[in-house]
Amino acid sequence: MIQVKKSSVVLSVLLLSACSVVPEQAAKPAPVQEITEVEVKPELVPDEVVHSDNAEPIATDFGLIFIDRDMSFTGTLPCKKCPGVNYHINVYQNGKFEARREFIDRNVVELIEGSWQLDERTLHFTTQRQQMPSFQFASNQHLVMLDVAGKPIVSADNMTLTRQPTVQKIDSRLPLLGMYQLKGNEASFTDCQTGESHQIAMTQHHLPMMRSYQTNPVLNGKSVVATMTARKSPDNNQALFVDKFDQFWPGATCPNQAAPGSAQGVVWRLSSVSQIGVPQKLNIRMMFADNKLYGFSGCNNFNATYEQKDNQLKVMPVVSTRKHCADAHFYEQQFTKQLQLADRIEVNQAKLQLFKDNTMIMEFAPAVN
Repeated sequence: MIQVKKSSVVLSVLLLSACSVVPEQAAKPAPVQEITEVEVKPELVPDEVVHSDNAEPIATDFGLIFIDRDMSFTGTLPCKKCPGVNYHINVYQNGKFEARREFIDRNVVELIEGSWQLDERTLHFTTQRQQMPSFQFASNQHLVMLDVAGKPIVSADNMTLTRQPTVQKIDSRLPLLGMYQLKGNEASFTDCQTGESHQIAMTQHHLPMMRSYQTNPVLNGKSVVATMTARKSPDNNQALFVDKFDQFWPGATCPNQAAPGSAQGVVWRLSSVSQIGVPQKLNIRMMFADNKLYGFSGCNNFNATYEQKDNQLKVMPVVSTRKHCADAHFYEQQFTKQLQLADRIEVNQAKLQLFKDNTMIMEFAPAVN
């Protein structure tokens, strides 16, 4: 019996040994890799960062310049014989554009419209009347004016227009000179410069003009030259909205800018006095009619009588209103003083010239607005 138990114990030990799992040898740790530093380049940022969930991306690669939204560009660019030209250009994504171009101190404002083409970075404008220079995108925010050959202009003067944060409406007001007539409650105006005819809208700014016409028996019912600042209707229905009425010019006609026949019947704008250039924004204008001389001297309205025999001229003492305008005072004094000293008058090459002792003391050009 004892022998049997011993054999059973041995067998059990062998079976247990066969079923036991010998643990695997622990894995060797992986070798440590050497860490290499990587240079991180800064991300390029557009000229303007707009913090908005709805902001659209702006192309920064010159090869990807595109116009997929309306844009406004403004700035002052150089001009020959004037302090500069104020530009406001609206470029619309539908292929059209509008522009306002104001020649500083020349009293010349142009409203231009047409279509545009984008050739890589160069923006070309096509118009029916006035010429527009081409521009190049220097960035998404700047246009640089090009010369007639399409090349950048090398100059110390500013040649750049800057994009506005939002689209700005074009100021459509224009200084105008033309033939005005009122029939009943319907007023019409024909622009002397363009020949375009318009109906004048009955607004509060037109009322003083209408009353002045109706209460003057010399004007009432007749076609008369008028000067004013007005804007065209935005819906192109040929209506004019008066912004500011200047005055009527009885006896005047639309000027023949090529060659005025005489001093009579033309509204003249002063260009220079005592060899000093006069800022055209002062609008010093006068007219000779029926031995009377009248106009605007930059701050005040004035009138006088005169005598003329051939080219000999004698102006009687000037009578004027008595307002004081700091910016016009010097030129107004010079104008009225020299006007009363003039002894000779001539019209030469579309210019009216007044002389004293054979020395030219004033020069005028026909006013077109």
